[in-house]
Amino acid sequence: MGKITLYDIIPWNEYAKIRMERVKWIVNVKSRRRIDLGDRLTLLFENRDTVLHQIQEMVYLDRLEKKEDIEREIKIYSDLLPCGGKIKATLYINAFDQVGLLKVFKELKGIYNSVFLKVGDKLIQGIPEAGREQGEAFSTVQYLTFDLEGAKSDDIEVHIIHENYRVSKKLDRDLARELIKEANEEC
Repeated sequence: MGKITLYDIIPWNEYAKIRMERVKWIVNVKSRRRIDLGDRLTLLFENRDTVLHQIQEMVYLDRLEKKEDIEREIKIYSDLLPCGGKIKATLYINAFDQVGLLKVFKELKGIYNSVFLKVGDKLIQGIPEAGREQGEAFSTVQYLTFDLEGAKSDDIEVHIIHENYRVSKKLDRDLARELIKEANEEC
């Protein structure tokens, strides 16, 4: 997979010319990697393409030109790259209006700690990124790391095990194989 470097980033003014084409492409990539988990949760399994796109979009939106500013974005988002035996994912908590958001805050406290992957016979809890505390109101986007601890089965299920929300979904074998391969690359 390889690390993302400054040389992978297109200058924002050049990217502007091809942005819509890139957005269409990444939508297709993400559609294969996005798992709907009921009406409130979506899990996106990250890879080099999704992370590179996120960095490229930040460079474009913030009109970043200085090498150190771009390298800062690369450093921030590179933590989302799967490698070293770890699958990385972004959990999206869906609310469609203010009432729905307040309901989410009330009913789904602790949801970040309720996401598991079952890889073969091994149940692996997703570890949420530190610093996104779940107080009265919490972030509706959370980055999760699943440490496979050597598990390599392509029989993978996602489980949400929360007192107010339970969902299970089996992953397509092709996606499961891709996740295992990406996770087992060197960092």
